[in-house]
Amino acid sequence: MATTTTRKKTTTTTKKSPGRPPKKSQPVQQAPMSGFSMADHEIMDDMLTSQKHITGVYNTYSCECVNQRLKADFLNLWRENQNLQSSVFSQMQQRGWYAPAKAQAKQVTQTKQKFQGIAQQLPK
Repeated sequence: MATTTTRKKTTTTTKKSPGRPPKKSQPVQQAPMSGFSMADHEIMDDMLTSQKHITGVYNTYSCECVNQRLKADFLNLWRENQNLQSSVFSQMQQRGWYAPAKAQAKQVTQTKQKFQGIAQQLPK
């Protein structure tokens, strides 16, 4: 008899032995599995973090690639991952699992001024 236990329910299956009728089995209650488990929120958060990292890697590789066909492949992979990252982000936002902080007007003005100053220092 093989018993599969998950956190929410217990199911029981019976293996057939050659030449013997299957035994009737009773569900066995066991303690929750002590292995690693993740909630949907954690899985999507991990997906989002992974996609951000992968997108950055493809961006770097495409910028540093000499072979134009390979560069095009990296750019296609970058676009696909960018789209996937955007989908995961949207789903998380819709579920209330990812709410970026809204910038205050003062912060926006300070950041804008900072980058305007940097832009003025760049050679033209």
